[in-house]
Amino acid sequence: MEIKVYKPHPALQDLVNCISIYEVDFTKDDAPSNIYRFVPAYQRYIIFYLEDPIKVLKPGNENFIIKPVCVTIGPQEQAVTLDLGSRHLAVCIAFQPSGMHRLLRIPMLEIYEQDFDTRLILGNEIEEITERLKGADDWDHMVSIVEFYLLKKISTLKPLLPVDKAMAALVSTSGNITMEEMASLACLSLRQFERKCTERLGMPPKQYARLIRFCKAYQLKEQFPQKTWTEIAYQSGYYDQMHFIRDFKKFAGITPSFLHEEELKNTIRLHKVME
Repeated sequence: MEIKVYKPHPALQDLVNCISIYEVDFTKDDAPSNIYRFVPAYQRYIIFYLEDPIKVLKPGNENFIIKPVCVTIGPQEQAVTLDLGSRHLAVCIAFQPSGMHRLLRIPMLEIYEQDFDTRLILGNEIEEITERLKGADDWDHMVSIVEFYLLKKISTLKPLLPVDKAMAALVSTSGNITMEEMASLACLSLRQFERKCTERLGMPPKQYARLIRFCKAYQLKEQFPQKTWTEIAYQSGYYDQMHFIRDFKKFAGITPSFLHEEELKNTIRLHKVME
């Protein structure tokens, strides 16, 4: 698997966390499995799939659903199973906590646990960008195409507020900051802060903090599979094992004891995309 993570243009850094490109040919003998359990992420994504279309199996469904070339992924709290096809090439825009809300200008609760064709919101420009990405000379050129499009959108963004900076602080502390401290950073009462967060994140701030903490723990295990789950829980700021297991079951759909090191070895390591 090849992967590269790009820091966005300075003018985009309060909107976009990173732009990542990853590619894998699953037909090779040493390739990992193309079936991947993707746990919820605390970031919001717009992803272009430039080779085989991606297929998604959600909890409660019997069949995989083929997704469009460009997918917008709203707030999610359930793990899904992905079929990445035979050849996989993806350009992934990972937004800052409230970045997608500022770009799309809709309450994130409206797209909770949903993913949809990006053209439905951002229009036919997405088709033009897709074609330009497919014809790009190299990965750096791909990133410049995405950045050029987003830079044109800056004047239409919802403004950056103190609450957005407070949510960034929540991410930087891996979810280990009190709601009172965050409300103070946002210059809001606790109730106002919770309402603004839900609008911009699609979930209450306490729930978002739990998701961040879980994601950081899962990334640690992907990066260091030799670490025990007990070590991971401690390093991720969990007070006890039961809280860790509860969050793991909620967001991953399984308990840590069912996720073995061998399974991690056979999956694509997407933790770099989620940083």
